[in-house]
Amino acid sequence: MSLLPPVTRATADVDRVPVREKIGLGLGKVVADGTHGTLHVLVNPIYNMTLGLNPALISTIVFIQRLWDGMLDPVWGSFSDNFRSRWGRRRPLLAIAILPLALLFAALWFFPRGASSDGLFWHLLLVSLAFYTAHSLYSMPLGGLMLEATDDYHERTRLASVTFAFGFAFQIASQWLFPLTQLAVFGDSITGLRWVAGGCGLVFLLTGLAPLWLCRERHYGRVAARQPRTSLFASLRMVRDNRTFLSLLSARFVLSLGYNLVGMLGIYMNAYFVFGGDLKAAGWAYGFLGSSFHVAAILSSLFVYPWLTRRHGKKRTLQIAIGVLLTGCASKLFVYQPGLPWLQFIVLITNGAANAGFSLVANAMLGDIADFDEWRTGLRREALFTSLLSWFEKAGNSLGSLIAGFVLVWIGFNAKLGAQPPETLRLMQLAYFAMPTAGALFALWLIRRYDLTEARAYEIKDALAGRRAAALLSPT
Repeated sequence: MSLLPPVTRATADVDRVPVREKIGLGLGKVVADGTHGTLHVLVNPIYNMTLGLNPALISTIVFIQRLWDGMLDPVWGSFSDNFRSRWGRRRPLLAIAILPLALLFAALWFFPRGASSDGLFWHLLLVSLAFYTAHSLYSMPLGGLMLEATDDYHERTRLASVTFAFGFAFQIASQWLFPLTQLAVFGDSITGLRWVAGGCGLVFLLTGLAPLWLCRERHYGRVAARQPRTSLFASLRMVRDNRTFLSLLSARFVLSLGYNLVGMLGIYMNAYFVFGGDLKAAGWAYGFLGSSFHVAAILSSLFVYPWLTRRHGKKRTLQIAIGVLLTGCASKLFVYQPGLPWLQFIVLITNGAANAGFSLVANAMLGDIADFDEWRTGLRREALFTSLLSWFEKAGNSLGSLIAGFVLVWIGFNAKLGAQPPETLRLMQLAYFAMPTAGALFALWLIRRYDLTEARAYEIKDALAGRRAAALLSPT
């Protein structure tokens, strides 16, 4: 089938997502991003800086847990696409996953007091694997629900901007969780940690229920419920021929790898380069700094990237976000100065805006890719595409996190010393600059192959609308 000449048009009223549904999806995003993000924020300050667990062991655990999470994503994504029930294929799975997800998040921080390094290692590893099993079962149907909420090119960007803003908003609060565990009212940091973790678990349980009541499954009755079930391996064979999608996957992997190779070093640079090993002072400062990361992410998500995609398209906007990351990387060579913590705002703000761009635009692209896939194959597989993007992101994340702990060991970091030697700090700063810079440059080269423009997306949308109308009139 040949496509029609390019067209550009405004979003139709029927394609606009109601505010109620945006709030429901946004609260679901709080759970999907907030649980994982809070674990990322707390794991090193608690298990390494407070309890003294070797950072290489933590990196090994993070690698295993994220690899496990990434491996499960396509399984649960395909399962959700093929699931059939009187309530749909997404919301029943959200209902099943949310309670164990909230409980297992809290259990991550209820390790035995006085546990040995081996005990801490096995507790974090085993509970993490169970936690990420529930996390994947919740996140993949939620991603599918987001993709099928609208068929419009620009409304997909607006929806992504709102839902990601919800996720980033919670993560502003997550930056303050470690300082909260240190409050004197708790008596000791472990007691504080458990009160804070329990409160977070309750918040995740309540917000995770919101999509069940506020959202609908737009494509279930008119397309998905009528299509044949497709195995995961058959779906993967079809997807591998989608060059546009593969260019997005490879760019997302490289960005994630480069960023996460040294992502944890932001906390260490603040604590040891700027504050000389004073963890309490560094923790409160990083609460403000980390909040600036997510404030920049929220503002750019709501106001900057929707405008850029409207004016320049999604591919060019993703390239602009990568350029913002490169600017932040260059600033790392200058802004970290002992006794001048607020210069770090430059790095945190640019990183926040750049990461919002990667996440928001890539997820907005997925809806267009799912339409293209339906146009080619006749199948709606939103959760599969969500899961594959998640898998490549987490593969880069897990590999980078594995190497990151060994980078700390290689540069000579030792938490027991407090203040670190000058040579260790210099190597830490160099690694923090070089690795994400290399990843960003490579991603710019990879994304050049993405060719699903606004005009082509609308052509495919029209073709699908005609095909679905014909299918409804067909006696079969």
